[in-house]
Amino acid sequence: MTASGTILAIDNDAPTVVLIAELLTDEGYRVYTVSNAGCALALALTVRPELVLCDLHMPGRNGMLLVEDLRSHGLTNVPIVMMTADTSAPERLAAQGIDVCLKPFDLDELLDCVATHIRHPEHSKT
Repeated sequence: MTASGTILAIDNDAPTVVLIAELLTDEGYRVYTVSNAGCALALALTVRPELVLCDLHMPGRNGMLLVEDLRSHGLTNVPIVMMTADTSAPERLAAQGIDVCLKPFDLDELLDCVATHIRHPEHSKT
């Protein structure tokens, strides 16, 4: 069965965002990518993604500031998953209702995370 849904992936590391886009596109998702939080808000308001995958630590506006921007612009029900290599992040972010996918990715775990949030957004904490 082919997956479907629209995903916005934000990461300032070009190889990472290319990997995510290729992997998820091959699975049947429509994937939009940007390299910074500043561009992400405008694109999110245009494409209305069903899931946002966002790097936590980026130059300029980080992932948490982007979450605030998305929520304040009415994207309150869109699940957001932070991607980070920071192993202390899951506990901190869970306290704020945000799920985390740790880098480096296990590709099957990333696919499972995406499928869970797209199919069952009511189970998302955001």
